[in-house]
Amino acid sequence: MAQLMDIKRVEIGPENLTARVRIADGAPLMTSEDLQGTTRVYRLLPHIIEHACLGDAGDTFKACMGNTELAHLLEHVTVELLAQTDIAGDITSGRTFPIEGDPRSFDVEISCKDDVLTVAALLSAVWILDWAYTDGGDPVPDVDATVDGLRNLVASLGDEPGTSYKEKVKGEILADVQREYQEALAMREQEIAQREEEIEVARSEAEAAARERAEERARERARLEEERRRAEEEARAAQEAARQEERARREQEEAAEAARRAEEDRLFEEVAREAERRTTVLMPDEGRESPEAVQASRDLPDAAVIEWQPKDVAPEPQAEPEAAPDAATAAGEKDEAPVPEPVPSDEAASEPEAHYAAPWEDEPEQPATPADAEADAKADAEPLPDAADTSGSEGHIPGPQRVR
Repeated sequence: MAQLMDIKRVEIGPENLTARVRIADGAPLMTSEDLQGTTRVYRLLPHIIEHACLGDAGDTFKACMGNTELAHLLEHVTVELLAQTDIAGDITSGRTFPIEGDPRSFDVEISCKDDVLTVAALLSAVWILDWAYTDGGDPVPDVDATVDGLRNLVASLGDEPGTSYKEKVKGEILADVQREYQEALAMREQEIAQREEEIEVARSEAEAAARERAEERARERARLEEERRRAEEEARAAQEAARQEERARREQEEAAEAARRAEEDRLFEEVAREAERRTTVLMPDEGRESPEAVQASRDLPDAAVIEWQPKDVAPEPQAEPEAAPDAATAAGEKDEAPVPEPVPSDEAASEPEAHYAAPWEDEPEQPATPADAEADAKADAEPLPDAADTSGSEGHIPGPQRVR
């Protein structure tokens, strides 16, 4: 019969050895397909059923030994041989994985403290399975001799091969790690540089935007300040114009008031002078009024009652002069400033002569007549007329009056 198993490749790592195993076509794939061969393996290595096995059947290999893959059985035979050498470490373990796409190929992974010992134990396990599943003829494998051979092989090689290999593998791994680190570092530095460039661009844009905003705020503040200054200047100018206008108005009012008062004073003085002039015109003989004085006394009241008005204001219309009071009223008025009423020349001879009394002289007493008494009574009962009405009577020369 052809060889049961074929080892396609072996990979040795720092901790594990992985072998790609393919079961020959026509050979049993499961231990249940050839229970006699499985029994032969059990009789050679009875402690194999005590191995811990975390499969679906149970916690030990005993639960699944009668129905498992031959590659799985190869894993436990190799582990048992390593365990019996007592030089493979305290714990020796392995795992078996099917290869996708090839139901007869498996990867068998064995913990590897010494790659030479592990490879030799794997080859010895393949030889035992070939014997068990090919009728189990002579010679029967000698497990103790196989274990001793494994020990002697490792002893003959010493620690140098394993140490050298381990150092070589370690160096390769470190080189790979260093190369990957350098690549990652270079990539990271490139990313950092790119990021810093983006940050610098963003910072420049932010600073430019901040400067622009600051300039805009400064321009806005300057504009507001200029508007405020202009408003204040306009307000001050308006206030100054208002003050000047008010000052000019007051000056105009004061000037108008002064002119009005001056005109009043002038008119008053003029009336006073005219009154004084007219009252002093006397006849050289018996104190009778001259014709000029009589005519002046007739003209004086009209000039005395002229009321002064500002130039820009139309004078108020004066009331119509009232009719001359009767003789009794005139007689009552003569008590304050008695002035004899002039009469025409043709009647002067029949009436008694009138004596003119100046305002500063005492009026001479005259004998009272019944007419005079009646006139005095009427004068006491009636209110005195105002200056304008009194001045309208003929022959009466009023005293100076202040006209406003």
